[in-house]
Amino acid sequence: MKFKFLVLLALTGIIYRPVMAADRINSDTDSIPVLNRVAPEFRLNDINGNQVSLSSFKGKTVVLDFWATWCYYCHLNFPAMQKAIDHYQNSNEVVFLFIDTRERVDDIVSAVKQDLKKHGYHFRVLLDEKGSEGLQNKFYKIYDMAGIPTRFIIDANGIIRYKLEGHYAKRSDEENAAEIISLIDKTVQMSK
Repeated sequence: MKFKFLVLLALTGIIYRPVMAADRINSDTDSIPVLNRVAPEFRLNDINGNQVSLSSFKGKTVVLDFWATWCYYCHLNFPAMQKAIDHYQNSNEVVFLFIDTRERVDDIVSAVKQDLKKHGYHFRVLLDEKGSEGLQNKFYKIYDMAGIPTRFIIDANGIIRYKLEGHYAKRSDEENAAEIISLIDKTVQMSK
């Protein structure tokens, strides 16, 4: 049974990479490396047809969450992300953007809206563009990901400070949210 499940995951392209520092959160040193890469600029449409660019959030910390409606681990990660959003709901320093990517349906907007409604989330969702292969993965490739979910925390100057890949299921939603919140707080401080 386990083998069939793994084959199914491989065939659907779902990738699980627990590289978040989940088991190291209580260490004395920051175990998630700080990145110093300029975040690639994008101009993407949201699910309501409005164009959104990364540069329009200059001066704010931006959390990008790349996901897809079919991605099991993305959905497991959403409760922690919602807790992080709730934590910063009164902050004008932090912005959360969810970039839907790698969809396999014709009507992506409807699929995303149905998925959000089904799960009760009100995320600000942007739609990845088609890449060179004709797949909805242009910025997935530009941001150099091995799989989804992948989250980037970008400082107020447009520098990627943290990249979190996968979902760490051994921790509670509260623990996963605490890690994201801690990294966001560190990123805000780096920008000052």
